[in-house]
Amino acid sequence: MFSRAAEYALRAMTFLAMQPPGKLSGAREIARAEKVPMPFLWKILQNLARRRLIRSFKGLHGGYELACPARKINVEDIVRAMDNTEVVEGCVLGLAQCSEENPCPLHHSWKEVRTQLTNMMQRTTLADLAAVASRRKRLRR
Repeated sequence: MFSRAAEYALRAMTFLAMQPPGKLSGAREIARAEKVPMPFLWKILQNLARRRLIRSFKGLHGGYELACPARKINVEDIVRAMDNTEVVEGCVLGLAQCSEENPCPLHHSWKEVRTQLTNMMQRTTLADLAAVASRRKRLRR
């Protein structure tokens, strides 16, 4: 449903949210843990930093951390940071000309689903994602 960039951004941000406060995580550490290709991850991290969702620190002991508490970042913030607005704004059939005035066959049904999806992304915080990921990690051990 989300673009690959948005999916990787959600995974990278969740990884950062699971780190202890003050711990900087390097791009290689994130890529290895989340199985994200390095060149792609660097672009994603740059974009997230530009959108002020994460902070980047250069140097030998540099790395990345969340720019604000995970409970203040929602899924929509991350998805939109990746310029992935098609999920919530685009036509479900991918048509260029789909609107209230010129609807596709699924427009009105998708409009309801899109509203629910947007509400879910706004309600779900990065802290929620990290809590679920932490539980899963503990269960695998």
